[in-house]
Amino acid sequence: MANAWGINRTMGQIHALLYISPRPLTADDLMHRLQISRGNVSMSLRSLEEWGVVQRLHYTGDRREHYRSVGDVWVLFHTIVQERKRREFDPMLRSLREFLNDAVPGEDAGLAHYRTQLGELLAVLETLDSLFSRMLPRDPRDLPRVLEVQVEGLEE
Repeated sequence: MANAWGINRTMGQIHALLYISPRPLTADDLMHRLQISRGNVSMSLRSLEEWGVVQRLHYTGDRREHYRSVGDVWVLFHTIVQERKRREFDPMLRSLREFLNDAVPGEDAGLAHYRTQLGELLAVLETLDSLFSRMLPRDPRDLPRVLEVQVEGLEE
């Protein structure tokens, strides 16, 4: 599933192990259980922390860092969706807006047609962005309720 969510295999393995583990694990635990290098574990943990799906913990009297996954599946899903949107969708919207705002008077017909097509694409993407903002609640635990309401509304 890691590739489907936009992360590499090792990150997926580490996250899966942390998610199912009943206790936080150290980098050494991850290295030994998954048979991967310290560098790979370190880079993957850093990326998972940047995604917001893994947290670093410190215990008094223990110099090692421990890691755990976000445990609530709705918070996890919400975090991944938000991060994918931030990394992939939002930059595309920004690029389209910048391109369309840089129109030059007297452009040739081919470029004008190109701008028209991209303007229509941007309009659809902005609608999806608005829909996304309305559909994904601020509190991820509300997602099942929001989806239930939306499904009921479609069935009527």
